[in-house]
Amino acid sequence: MTRIESPKVPLQASPDAVRTDLADFTTIGALLQEGPVSDFQHDGTRCQFKVTGGVAIHLAKAPHSGDDAEAIRLVTEAPTPVKFSLSIWVVSAGEGTECQVICDAELNPFTKMMVEPALNGLFASMTSALQGRYA
Repeated sequence: MTRIESPKVPLQASPDAVRTDLADFTTIGALLQEGPVSDFQHDGTRCQFKVTGGVAIHLAKAPHSGDDAEAIRLVTEAPTPVKFSLSIWVVSAGEGTECQVICDAELNPFTKMMVEPALNGLFASMTSALQGRYA
């Protein structure tokens, strides 16, 4: 299992406000579209979109890991070519919140070399969009 983590970023909002916002796929779509994502669609429990290069990603809401810091957890569904989970972690930090995007992916060494830079860029753009949203 390969873990890919975005930078931790401070947000000027309470953890509860951020968690409530992230429970809505409209918010997730807005964050993803700040990066290399197009054609975002959702139905409330599932979403799909394309990343640069035309690769289609299908995600579904999954049960939380049990850690209170995990605001939302999404897992891939077929026909997504790479199996991974995507979590957004939110913790109280001073008068605001600290947020991080974490991905656990099943990648062989070749696939890791191909997709890790793109995923790092996507998750960094998501955290940057979160900072802008709560500035």
